[in-house]
Amino acid sequence: MKRQLLGIGAALVLALASTSIQFIVMAQGNVLEGRISTNTTLTPNREYTLNGIVFVDPGVTLTILPGTTIKGGDRSALVIERGAKLIAEGTPTAPIIFTSAKAPGSRTPRDWGGVWINGRAPINVPGGEDLGEAGLTGVYGGGLNPDPNDNSGVIRYVRIEFAGFPVAPDRELNNFTLAGVGAGTTIDHIHVNRGGDDGVEFFGGTVNVKYVLITGPGDDGFDWQTGYTGKAQFVVVQQDAEVDVAADRGIEADNNEQDNELLPRSNPIIYNATIVGDPRPGLGGGAGVVLRRGTAGTMRNMIVTGFKRAGIDVQGSSSQAQLSSGRLVVSNSIVFGNNPNFASGATATALAPLNAQVDPQLIDPFTLGNPDFRPRETSPAKNPMMVATPPNDGFFSPVNFLGGVDPENDWTKAQWIRINLS
Repeated sequence: MKRQLLGIGAALVLALASTSIQFIVMAQGNVLEGRISTNTTLTPNREYTLNGIVFVDPGVTLTILPGTTIKGGDRSALVIERGAKLIAEGTPTAPIIFTSAKAPGSRTPRDWGGVWINGRAPINVPGGEDLGEAGLTGVYGGGLNPDPNDNSGVIRYVRIEFAGFPVAPDRELNNFTLAGVGAGTTIDHIHVNRGGDDGVEFFGGTVNVKYVLITGPGDDGFDWQTGYTGKAQFVVVQQDAEVDVAADRGIEADNNEQDNELLPRSNPIIYNATIVGDPRPGLGGGAGVVLRRGTAGTMRNMIVTGFKRAGIDVQGSSSQAQLSSGRLVVSNSIVFGNNPNFASGATATALAPLNAQVDPQLIDPFTLGNPDFRPRETSPAKNPMMVATPPNDGFFSPVNFLGGVDPENDWTKAQWIRINLS
C-alpha cells in the first residue's frame, strides 16, 4: 500500500509492504532500506544511502546507471538474492561508486558492509546450499539442481570502498562477496579499496572475473573456498598493513574447511596477477599466496613480491596431494622479495623449478595511493620465453607479459579508479 504524500517540504515515503523496499525521497537524496521487491533503477542525479541490510528479492532487477553513487550507512550492505539481478554497468568515465556515508577525510574500513551477491551455481557444501555470514545475507548455491551458468547480472566499472564489518566472532562481511555466483554473470573492471576483511571472496560458484584491483584489504585480497571453479585474469592486489595489522594474504585459497575432499573441488584458472605485500618494517603482514584445505587450481603469469612471509605456501596434505598430482599448478611466474619466496618442503620442491626468483623490476608497487605496478622496460616480466599462453576460450586475452598490468597499457591508472585513503 502506498502512503500519502505528506505535503510540501516533507518526505515522500513509498512503502510497498513490509516485504518491499522503503523508498524515502528527501531533499538531500534517497534512503534505501528493507527489501527491493519491484524492478528499480538508481540514477546519477541523486545520491543514495543504504540503511541497514538491503535485499533485492528473487526475480527482481536492480539497475544502477553510470555515474551513480551509493553510500553505505552504519552496518548496512547490499545483498542480491538468488534469482535477482544487479545491473551495475558503469563506464570508464562514469563509474558506479559504493562508498561510506561518512564525509571524505573521515571514512575508514568497516564503515559499512559491502556488496554481496547470492547465486544458484554449484558449491560443495552438503545439500548444495548454505547461509551467508551469521545468516544475515541469505542463502546461496543451487541446492540439488545447481546452474553453473546462473546469471546474477552485470557488474562493470564499479568501485567499492571502506566496507566490511564484523557480524560475529571470526565472521565479517567482505567488501565484495560472490556466493555461488554463476558463469552467466559478467564481472569486470572492479576496484575494491581499503575495506575490512577480504577484498573479493568467492564461496563456490563458477563466475569469471577480469580486471580486478584490490588495494588495502583488511585481511586477504583475493579469497576462495567451497568449490570455486571460475576464471580470472588481470588481478592486482596491494596490501596495506596500516589498514589492519591482520592484513594477511594476497591470495587465500581453500576447498572446504570442514572436509577438504568435497566436490566440486575448488579449481580456478588464473592468468596474470600481481600480488604485492607491505614490506615496511614494524607493521603486520602475511604470506603472498596460501593454497590449502584441498584446493586445486592453475595459476600462471603471476608476480608475487614484498611479503614478510612465504611468497607461495601450499599447506596441508590435501592440497599437497593436488600439487603432486598436477591438479594444483603455479608456474611461469616471478616470486621475489618475500621471506622466503617459497615455503620449505613440498612447496619449494615442487614450485621453485617452475618459477623465477628474480627482481620483476616493477616501477613503484609499494607506494600507497599512487602505485605503479608496471614492469620496467628491462624487466624479466617482459621476457616472452617466460610467458604462458592463456587458453583460447573466449574469456582469456592473449598476453606477452607476466603480472596483472600490461606494461604498455596500465588499466590501473584509468579514470574510473581512485585509491582514496580516507
